[in-house]
Amino acid sequence: MDINKQKKELREKIWKLLQEKNVAKFPFPLKDRIPNFEGSEKAANLLQQLEEWKNAKIIITNPDFAQRNVRELILKNNKTLIMASQQLLELSNIVKG
Repeated sequence: MDINKQKKELREKIWKLLQEKNVAKFPFPLKDRIPNFEGSEKAANLLQQLEEWKNAKIIITNPDFAQRNVRELILKNNKTLIMASQQLLELSNIVKG
């Protein structure tokens, strides 16, 4: 199976599951975004336990609301945060076609 098709199917499955389990959080709709969910704060905190996190000096993230806690932790841990602006992401999607 084509990897892009697999990724699309997995995304659709996760969006549906988050809605069915009623754990999706603002912003809506979930489709076509990295979804925010109940427990995203806990997930962000768990990142700090990873060796990759501990060793990283620079962390790249995205502007999606679901990763807000991750961005805050990056800054609180005195790490360098790199994040694309929404306009760059939209331009990237246009270029990809």
